[in-house]
Amino acid sequence: MSSAGKPSQTMLLTDVRAKTDTCTDRVAFTFRPAQEKVGYRVEYLPAKQAQTEDGSGRHLDIAGKAFLVVRFMPAATADISSEKLDVTYKGPRTLTPSGTRYVRQVTKIGDFEALLAWTIGLSEKRPFKVTSAGSPPHLTIEFG
Repeated sequence: MSSAGKPSQTMLLTDVRAKTDTCTDRVAFTFRPAQEKVGYRVEYLPAKQAQTEDGSGRHLDIAGKAFLVVRFMPAATADISSEKLDVTYKGPRTLTPSGTRYVRQVTKIGDFEALLAWTIGLSEKRPFKVTSAGSPPHLTIEFG
């Protein structure tokens, strides 16, 4: 498990990417605003829990045999602080990357009350490294 403290304001997701190089898969989440690091918790969870949509309890089919759940707090995919809704993440709810060694699927399982959650379905349980950095704020999870 890996975790970090909470930022003072809600971080807004702008991008999710999964990619690979010679021997490493990476899943990267990018946020705004630019002045803070992302608050997160990353941990392996049992399939039943990792494939359950937050709030509704609905089962989500996520490809893989091991499931790493990434929770961001406070975070969201839309800014609701003004009269007009500003959707900051316009990408898909599920990414199914091609050519990755371990990552099979990345699926959003929750976005409610400033808690944003994604499940990364993997071919097998793998060690992982989490990097959180600055401008723009992002969190990268690396599987090798």
